[in-house]
Amino acid sequence: MKCIFIGGADRSGTTMLASLLSKIEKSVVTPESLFKNEVLAEQPFCTKIYCDLLENNERFKFWGLNIESLKDKNHRSFEEFYKDLVSLYCGKNDVVFWIDHSPNNLVYSKWLNDVFSECYFIHIIRDGRAVAQSQVPLEWGSNTYLDASKVWNNKILYGFITQALFPNKTLLVKYEDLLHNEVNEITRIMSFLNNPNIIELTNIKNEFLPEFTKSQHALVGEAPDASRASAWMGKMTKQNIADFQYYGKDTLNLLDYKLIETDGFKVTKLHLIKEYLKEIWFKKFVNPKKYTDKRNK
Repeated sequence: MKCIFIGGADRSGTTMLASLLSKIEKSVVTPESLFKNEVLAEQPFCTKIYCDLLENNERFKFWGLNIESLKDKNHRSFEEFYKDLVSLYCGKNDVVFWIDHSPNNLVYSKWLNDVFSECYFIHIIRDGRAVAQSQVPLEWGSNTYLDASKVWNNKILYGFITQALFPNKTLLVKYEDLLHNEVNEITRIMSFLNNPNIIELTNIKNEFLPEFTKSQHALVGEAPDASRASAWMGKMTKQNIADFQYYGKDTLNLLDYKLIETDGFKVTKLHLIKEYLKEIWFKKFVNPKKYTDKRNK
């Protein structure tokens, strides 16, 4: 099984790209598999013990998959087990490509490369201001644009480290390029993947999304819309933009994202303190309840 691990900062388009790549023949897109680096396998690999650990993992429960049938098998490795797990998820035994869009994939790229014998890494980048505008209203992640800027800087770093470690296995893709020139970008990605066979789909797939995340990915399954690339500009205030650019301006410049004049809005020491306290308040008290309530619906 060949693995396509898409990663990047949260809300950068990992899910959208996975959906677009679902047209690869004999491929399967699974829900995010954040559990794969949380549930560690003992050596030598024991299928029964690993299944028991997996069933108790909260993130794995989002797959809604009964793995009882796997427990009697004698897998020799983590990779062998995951081939059967992915096949069980999609109900097919001829899976050639596993497409995994967990945003943190590139944080663990060295481990993934060691565990899976044939894998590709796709590092997707999106303008950090759009990332922040998309994430701040949600019940997880950053709650202020200052914090979102620092987090974005940190998370995209793992993608560039992966590129340095595995230059022949890693491809950089810009979210905005996908929206503006989908055909060329998909062609470039397919070439990177050694030109797998493509099947015609009447609809882009989005069935792999857990129910509670569908509201966060409302546009997944639709054809890329170029207007989405700049939609954040009409939603962020000048202060929001000034906040993000306070920490992110150099990175934005390096990635050829044009800085925006904020008309005198500045980030003062008092503003830094207020936003820091707001971030703590939301992380500790507001978001945990919102997060629990949403997933218990």
